Amino acid sequence: MLKNIIYPYFTVENSSIIAGEDLKNLRKFYAPILGPNAILLYEYLRDLAINETNEVGFHDYDSITYMLKIDLKALNDARIMLESVSLLSTFIDEFNRKTLFVIEKPLDRKGFKLNLILANKLLNIIGKQNFERLIGKDRNHYLSKAKYLLEVSAGYQDVFNESEDYSLINDNSIDVNTQDLDTKEINIGVQEKIDLNTFEFPNIYEAILKTDSRVFFGQIQGQIASTKIIDLIKDSRSCGFSDPCINLIFFYANEVNGKINYQYVNKIIKDLIRKEIFSFEPLENYLDALIKMKNNVVVTKKDLYKATYLSNLTKDENIMDGGL
Repeated sequence: MLKNIIYPYFTVENSSIIAGEDLKNLRKFYAPILGPNAILLYEYLRDLAINETNEVGFHDYDSITYMLKIDLKALNDARIMLESVSLLSTFIDEFNRKTLFVIEKPLDRKGFKLNLILANKLLNIIGKQNFERLIGKDRNHYLSKAKYLLEVSAGYQDVFNESEDYSLINDNSIDVNTQDLDTKEINIGVQEKIDLNTFEFPNIYEAILKTDSRVFFGQIQGQIASTKIIDLIKDSRSCGFSDPCINLIFFYANEVNGKINYQYVNKIIKDLIRKEIFSFEPLENYLDALIKMKNNVVVTKKDLYKATYLSNLTKDENIMDGGL
């Protein structure tokens, strides 16, 4: 977490289309938790992202204080609030000394109910009667079992006092090898994740490393994988590619074409087989060189996601070392 922005010049992007209905959800469900400054900042950045063009260039972070009539501390507090509930991702480009903001879509009513921590926070702030009026009176099966569950939302503990919310415990989590799961079962889960935006690893680089390729396809494409894509994943695995390698190829194809095109991905895989590149690190280096040359950039979005992921790993290791 950055209390202050190091590099004031920034660009901003939307991770997906954020429509008027999403802004209604933002004001309805998030405003009682985040306060007016955070909501105002979100909508301001969202407007910048919509109008962003290659000609516009970079914006000045400090100038937002004049545009929104808030001081720098209030601006940083609002930004951190948005980050804490996964509405905003902040990346630092050390090479170009710039900042990238990525605006995330707010949860809708159903998604908000299933996010135990946010639902509990809202319930505590506005009371049961108002909560039921906003969310709906149907019984929240997941919320009723909150005291037995554990949900960890990145950055939430940096902002809110967790002792005010329900204590969530789950010590019996079991790692599942999703490659053994039936594709139909996977697709049902992926469609639910797409609808609710509840993918396990919102950081794309972490998702590349840790997600079943059928799930990862859904995360960045916004739809379940077709039979052709499923067969392509199976064939790639049989050729010796791991899921992280396949995910990296999917990500590269999406960055180049704006979507995952079957023919294009198949062409890349055949090219990698011909060059005998099967391991993750050399494959990553190879694709990095291609995309930087193709897009004429020095730093890619994947580089920023990777830097954030590695930075968080280092922080976690330092916390663990400090607790020993």
